[in-house]
Amino acid sequence: MNRGLKIPTLMLAALLPCLALADAPSNVAVGGVDAILKFCAKTDPRLADKAEKQLTVLAGKASPGARGTAQYKQGYDLVNDALAKVSKPTALAACSALANPAVSNEGKLLP
Repeated sequence: MNRGLKIPTLMLAALLPCLALADAPSNVAVGGVDAILKFCAKTDPRLADKAEKQLTVLAGKASPGARGTAQYKQGYDLVNDALAKVSKPTALAACSALANPAVSNEGKLLP
């Protein structure tokens, strides 16, 4: 197993379920997810369209003004700082896996 891929993939997988929540995600989660999506779009420009669509979905679920809060900035900065330390090959692999998740026949994400 590639241990270098494990941490970024887990981080990405842990934050993106916020997009599927029925309730508005916390401002910290919005910041973290924004950081991930922007990072992936920058890392692999081919993912930019998917990232933009996810940002649009997230914006619709976030509380109004979420992106202007200190909590948003905290979440964004925390995740952005962690992702800045990831190697380019690891980032590409993690973002590609995130853009094309493995799904079971029942429509559930596979581990």
